Amino acid sequence: MSEDDDTTAAEASLRKAVEQLCGDGAGDGSEAAQEAVQALADGSGRPWTPEQETQIRAMVEQIRKLQDLNRPGGGWWRRRREWRARERLVDMMMASGPELLNEAELRHWKSQAMVELLLKFMDTAMKQDDTVETLARIEALNAVTYENYQQARKKLAEEKAAAG
Repeated sequence: MSEDDDTTAAEASLRKAVEQLCGDGAGDGSEAAQEAVQALADGSGRPWTPEQETQIRAMVEQIRKLQDLNRPGGGWWRRRREWRARERLVDMMMASGPELLNEAELRHWKSQAMVELLLKFMDTAMKQDDTVETLARIEALNAVTYENYQQARKKLAEEKAAAG
């Protein structure tokens, strides 16, 4: 399967999710939305070897686990699990190298951004204007590279530092 096929499959499932969220079909769109997020997580924009792809997915999952564990409360058991999860992530990062880590971080961010975008319309039916806006945001989200992501993070940090 070529990179173009992956991109086309991801775009097709994203469009399907958005169309089902419009409320025209009988389904609620949640299954299509999950497929869309998975397609986005799979689409890397670069051909990775199966071993690298497995490492990237494992790091994304570990980042999710760590983020879930890193919240207030939960006592010593959660802190211990968080500490162990952090150690596993560091070990994965050291073993895989910076390129795979950057890809994992980008995929995690894209996945979160896609979920937030689709959750915005889960309670109400989308209008035609909402569909067009959502598809434009999805295309923009798919086009983001790690360099773009890092530049935006730095700019936000600078603005926050200047305001605070």
